[in-house]
Amino acid sequence: MSSNASQILLVEDDPDQAQLFTLILSADGYAVSTTPEAETALARLATSPVALVLADWNLPGMKGDALIAAVKAQYPGVPAVLYSNHIHVDQAAAACGADGWFRKIDDMARLRKLIADLLAT
Repeated sequence: MSSNASQILLVEDDPDQAQLFTLILSADGYAVSTTPEAETALARLATSPVALVLADWNLPGMKGDALIAAVKAQYPGVPAVLYSNHIHVDQAAAACGADGWFRKIDDMARLRKLIADLLAT
């Protein structure tokens, strides 16, 4: 993978969850940068291109679905995944234009496959 092809921006306000996702995705060869806030994520995207945005739905300030809608409007070529434990995360993901969704209670193999599939296209 080239450096941009392996860059994932993880937007997660829970440090333990961010660390878990970072460990799993780093083991798959991705370079993961994290931020706890959607607003910071948008600022980073303006200066540092990434291959994929992975955003928690329930963030402080701007929520993850609003972040993904902004990412899709400003960077339409960047795939974005919305995740949460909420039962309707799939509907929120569809409404905001996300390329995929994930429930935190799902098997991590599903997340890994989803990301690999999105970055393979």
